Amino acid sequence: MDKGGTRGGVVNRELPEKSLLLQAIDYKLPDLQMPPNGKMPDSEVSILKQWIDMGAPDPRLEPTKSNSNFDSMPVKFEKSTKHWAYQPIDSNLAESESIDKLVAKKLSEAGLKLSPEADRRTLVKRLYYDLTGLPPSHQDYQRLQAAKDPNWYSQLVEELLASQHFGERMARHWMDVARYADNKGYVFKESREYPHAYRYRDWLIRSFNQDLSYQDFVRYQLVADRLDPENKEGHLDAMGFLTLGRRFLNNKYDVIDDRIDVISRGMLGVTAACARCHDHKFDPVSTADYYSLFGVLDNSTEPGDEPSPMRMIDREKRGPVFVLLRGNPGNRGPKVEPQFFEFLGQEKPIAMKTGSGRLELADAIASPENPLTARVYVNRLWGWIFGQPFIDTPSDFGLRSEPPTQQAVLELLASRFIKNNWSTKQLLREIVNSSVYKQSSIANKQGLEIDPENRQLWRANRKRMDFESYRDSMLKVAGVMDETIGGKSEIIDEAPFSKRRSVYSYIDRQNLPQLFRSFDFASPDAHVPQRSQTTVPQQGLVLLNSEMMREIVNAVAEPFQPSSIDSETSLFQPLQKLFRQIMGRSATPNELKRLTTFLRTTETKLVDAPQNRWSYGYGTLNQESGAITNFALLPYCDGKQWRGASEYPNKKFGYCGLTEKGGHTGNQDGFTPIRRWTAPRSGKVSFQGTLEHKAKEGDGVRATLVLNASTTIKSWTAHTKKLSTKQEWIEIAEGDTLDLAVDCIETNNHDSFDWIAEIRFQDEADASSSKDHFSGRQPTPSTAWFQLAQGLLMTNEFCFVD
Repeated sequence: MDKGGTRGGVVNRELPEKSLLLQAIDYKLPDLQMPPNGKMPDSEVSILKQWIDMGAPDPRLEPTKSNSNFDSMPVKFEKSTKHWAYQPIDSNLAESESIDKLVAKKLSEAGLKLSPEADRRTLVKRLYYDLTGLPPSHQDYQRLQAAKDPNWYSQLVEELLASQHFGERMARHWMDVARYADNKGYVFKESREYPHAYRYRDWLIRSFNQDLSYQDFVRYQLVADRLDPENKEGHLDAMGFLTLGRRFLNNKYDVIDDRIDVISRGMLGVTAACARCHDHKFDPVSTADYYSLFGVLDNSTEPGDEPSPMRMIDREKRGPVFVLLRGNPGNRGPKVEPQFFEFLGQEKPIAMKTGSGRLELADAIASPENPLTARVYVNRLWGWIFGQPFIDTPSDFGLRSEPPTQQAVLELLASRFIKNNWSTKQLLREIVNSSVYKQSSIANKQGLEIDPENRQLWRANRKRMDFESYRDSMLKVAGVMDETIGGKSEIIDEAPFSKRRSVYSYIDRQNLPQLFRSFDFASPDAHVPQRSQTTVPQQGLVLLNSEMMREIVNAVAEPFQPSSIDSETSLFQPLQKLFRQIMGRSATPNELKRLTTFLRTTETKLVDAPQNRWSYGYGTLNQESGAITNFALLPYCDGKQWRGASEYPNKKFGYCGLTEKGGHTGNQDGFTPIRRWTAPRSGKVSFQGTLEHKAKEGDGVRATLVLNASTTIKSWTAHTKKLSTKQEWIEIAEGDTLDLAVDCIETNNHDSFDWIAEIRFQDEADASSSKDHFSGRQPTPSTAWFQLAQGLLMTNEFCFVD
């Protein structure tokens, strides 16, 4: 009652008649009337008035225990002084200690021991995946299997840490932390794009490859405007960490809240955004702490210009900062002085006064005296490498987080990380050279009984490739990957499909493609502590049916198409070549035998479904000969229209396109839209349809029915009219084609057309309808080699690291 809510205390002991409670029960306030369903009887109002005049004494004989499940702020502060994550990192840990010794000691206490070392092939694949996200080739495996040097493993570690692909792998991990996207989300009428977002991603790649100290890595992302103001070293782009978040319809309170969240959870493991409307329910973070950070960011602004469009700078004049009661901008509370989290202030809170205060904020986070920064990053990186972090809540090291089972290892690594100039590469060297990392992932009965979740680290964790590594691995073994480092983001889920590494994917925050969502990609809407991992039918369906997958598999399988399948032995050599290309190893004799049987017995015909009879392409229609040449399938469909690319009109294809009702002619010879029907069997068919051209402008369109791309059966011309198109009883054989080609005559201006047609067998009641059976997929039959390559790319051996 004394503390009150957003309007202050409930009773006023000095001026009882002005008590908020009295005003509410007297119905003197139009927006606050209690009870809301009708005023109390005057007799009861009088009793309450008398009680307030008495000083509002507590009528209970004894104080009762609060029903609240939450500690008061002083209690939280007291608890924080003893909480494991808030204790100083022990910088005096013995130099003789190691990951292996500490883990082995803990295992021994539990009655366990380290598992045997994994075989060399497994270690090679594990290192390639963890440090570059790419698979080793068959030649890599052979080279490393044959290596006689006892230091082959540590030499491979150095080789991979020096690879340009190392930075790509680490950057993609951090992009989850930084909620990276290439656009703003829904912003109504303004441009949704962050056209220069890729520069932040490229800065991350460079920073990891150059082994920028994590201290500077943190500072540049928060205050590069002071450390590299003219962008001479390219560090201003690092400020995309703050400025590339969701825009929330440009509501500054939500934008700043998002930035507070990505800083506090991403770098400190503190869930500060929970204190926006009230003191944190569990941790010693007050609303004053929250609005201190709010003031720092509110007193910073984005110029949106060069030398980096992503930079922030301090406002010329710093404005005052107030607590917003219940997070309401219209209800100011007390003024706050900008300072770092009080519970992390060592002896006294760290004031943030230079400019907006971002400089002191960055220094306080990157300080070796800060107990959280190194612990949080080491825990994150351990999780990226082992598939399971020490702490299950990598972005919440608050009072509810229990110390990890192998806490001594976390402390040792955090201490050494700081001593080694906050070097990510040195930290990784120590981790991946340990016997703990090299263990086999094969479980044993004793370990499963004592520690089924492997908290004690008695074996390696079996890991499945994440989405990016899986797609990249397929591109790599297909031999089509574009390994260029850096550059603008590219859409990867639409034809023509990009061959760039997945780290360069265009990330659409508002409409994240189904491809990404099916494979547990991190939501770019907010900071993501760690990805979930699911096994759902949609993943298998994408891999079986997507055009992106088909294009990759085609690249693998195409060189093998001419191979003879007349005998088993003639297949052994090409099969071995395919197997080595995908799996990185030779097939066993038993595998060769089974794969040979598969090739010789696999069905390669299309299923005779109505949709599979229609395909959608373009080519050249020669009016003199009546033949179609250079026919090719249109590469892109948005579900409603087949065309040359996602951009429409396209520079190459012009307006050439086909829909369920008709389409539009192309802008030059060679781009006549052609709807092709393929006969599933022999017989006589009739053709019947309606052609319509609606525009008054232009010279109309010409529709031509062509048999087997060589013989014109009939042609019709329409300009501003609708007409019937029909031809009865065309003799066809299985596999023959009927092409519905529409050209522009002379000019393609206003050449949209409708041409809905049906093709019916003489002895069949149902017809093939160009409209009803329109499909967003090209009906391309899969060869036996294609199916084999696709199957190998979907095996556990390919998809899993171990």
